[in-house]
Amino acid sequence: DSSVLSERKRREREERLNIVLWKQPLVTLQYFCLETLINLKEWTIKLWHRRSILVCVLLALATLTATYYIEGAHQQYVRYMEKKFFWCAYWVGLGILSSVGLGTGLHTFLLYLGPHIASVTLAAYECNSVNFPEPPYPDQIICPDEGSAQGSISLWAIISKVRLEACMWGAGTAIGELPPYFMARAARLSGAEPDDEEYQEFEEMLEHAETAQ
Repeated sequence: DSSVLSERKRREREERLNIVLWKQPLVTLQYFCLETLINLKEWTIKLWHRRSILVCVLLALATLTATYYIEGAHQQYVRYMEKKFFWCAYWVGLGILSSVGLGTGLHTFLLYLGPHIASVTLAAYECNSVNFPEPPYPDQIICPDEGSAQGSISLWAIISKVRLEACMWGAGTAIGELPPYFMARAARLSGAEPDDEEYQEFEEMLEHAETAQ
């Protein structure tokens, strides 16, 4: 019986692997549409059960939209927050791409954050000040007209200048690791018998890690 069950699982696994666009386009699109409808139904039910939260979120978005487009003295603060938001989103996105690896394994710290910290550090010692324009910086960091009156630049002053970028990049790397974690956790809690060799190896690694702790 076990051999028959293993053979059946093997055939089902091969059938699933053949469900791709270039081999079975109609079947693949059919399953895609069915899965999309199922997910939409589940999300609609969840949103309906949490409709009070949904209404509050929509009201908050409507308030933010009105605040953004209505002219007034508050626009200077709106532009400042918009500038900060996109600057933080830029570094968070680079952190997420760092977890992905950009398809080449290159770390975005070596490509973006490291050179940014190096340029700020060199400019700080050259200008004897960290009073650069607020981020996002222009193409070149321009020294302020007046240098720092404190003498030499401290390491803490440089860290304070790049802490926002570094923290946002670090948060992005953590966010990029969440999807595979939750997928593995959901598969582990589902109680399904794994029929994938790589998944079985992953399960064994998790068991060894838990026993080591």
